[in-house]
Amino acid sequence: LYPTQFIIIFFFSSRRRHTRCSGVSWARRCVQETDTIHGQDGSTVCKKGPFTTCLAMILGDESLTCFNEKCHPGLLAKWLNEHDGFAHNSILIDKLAPLGLIYQNTFFTLNEFKPYFGRKNYYVIFKITAGGGWEHYQVADAIDKDGFSFSVRDPYYALQTTKFEDGSDQAIIFKVERQNPPQLISL
Repeated sequence: LYPTQFIIIFFFSSRRRHTRCSGVSWARRCVQETDTIHGQDGSTVCKKGPFTTCLAMILGDESLTCFNEKCHPGLLAKWLNEHDGFAHNSILIDKLAPLGLIYQNTFFTLNEFKPYFGRKNYYVIFKITAGGGWEHYQVADAIDKDGFSFSVRDPYYALQTTKFEDGSDQAIIFKVERQNPPQLISL
């Protein structure tokens, strides 16, 4: 290995990663309790929550919390349930603002979202679409030297790199904005 590869491996291993849902209590928690697709049919964070898991990874990277605790996918699902953050099989992304995640845009081509890599406080989540309407989400951490491959954290599969397909995949951009703590005024 070249010396730079050691740095990259170390950098990515320090990022929050949730994979395969094994050995974690939140994996069996319902994603959305009031929706037949996400809750009443027994769908869990592990089965239906890759986007929720990607959001929790970002919150963890930034040390942002849910209920004043370190945010993991199950706790985020609980927070979203209690703050009306789910509707019609989707997360209402504007409901994430109190946690410090602000939706910016969704892009469909590589050239549109490439400028967000390396920008402070910005995160890219890939929505990967495959045959039959199957969708999956990954946090994209860095663009590789070839300009087309990305280092990713995948909430279910052991993938560490992926390619973005213009037109069929989407890049969802979030910005982290920390809320200012209340100012104390002495009387």
